[in-house]
Amino acid sequence: QGETMSPVFQILNGTSASAPAAGGAGGDITFPDDYPNSVKHFLLIGAVGMMVGAGICLYLSMTRTKPSLYHSIAFIMPAISAMSYYAMWTGMGVEFKTTDTSPRVIFWARYIDYVVTLPLLLIQLALIAKADTSAMVASTGNAVLFVIALLIGAMNVAPFKYMWWFGAVVFAVLIVVQLAGRYEGATDIAKVLNTIGIAFTVIYPLVWLLGSEGTASLGLSQEVAFLTILDLIVKVGFGLYFLLNFEAATGDEVGPDGEPLNQQSQQYV
Repeated sequence: QGETMSPVFQILNGTSASAPAAGGAGGDITFPDDYPNSVKHFLLIGAVGMMVGAGICLYLSMTRTKPSLYHSIAFIMPAISAMSYYAMWTGMGVEFKTTDTSPRVIFWARYIDYVVTLPLLLIQLALIAKADTSAMVASTGNAVLFVIALLIGAMNVAPFKYMWWFGAVVFAVLIVVQLAGRYEGATDIAKVLNTIGIAFTVIYPLVWLLGSEGTASLGLSQEVAFLTILDLIVKVGFGLYFLLNFEAATGDEVGPDGEPLNQQSQQYV
């Protein structure tokens, strides 16, 4: 089994007899050729799952009599993630980082994904809650700062990267506090969607801390598998659950054309 282990697995697990020194470890490592098989499989699952989810959301959007901002956002989120996962599966947007205490595999494409899709997720939740513009801007701004802080942390080494992680946690707390205040008076569907948003904001920094960017306590395959499942729940599961329960989630009466009669819910369209 050790003979078939990929070079990345050998180095990350300290089993390579000739593990390269920091600063030169990435010379013989190329992606996607040197991905462990499990990493390849989960990235492919992520890409295909996001493509299928985006396709279903697009179909649900196109069958409406009028364009809907809700449906557009639900389609855009998995579509962006599909491109991100496909890029990572083909070896783009990934780096073998050798400047840290031990070599790490860093997926830069994931940050490009999150800096767009997390704000979109929070905009969707703000629209469902009929939040005012200031609340929407605040949550969106905090989401962007949250992802950027983690990105800069991934570019840094210990102990400096943990300060950036702490900064991201501060922004995460601001997001969670805002979302937690929206349960009162919300529909049951909206509460579930809100919980998904809170869960992602809490779980992702923990995976970052335990994964390649942080302490590397999690194996690469475990990290990729966990984040792939989390992304599919947040992008595809969230979108389909919302669109299939659209009227119940928004709490609006629907007219003959399938559009909400409560025009207040369309204030951002």
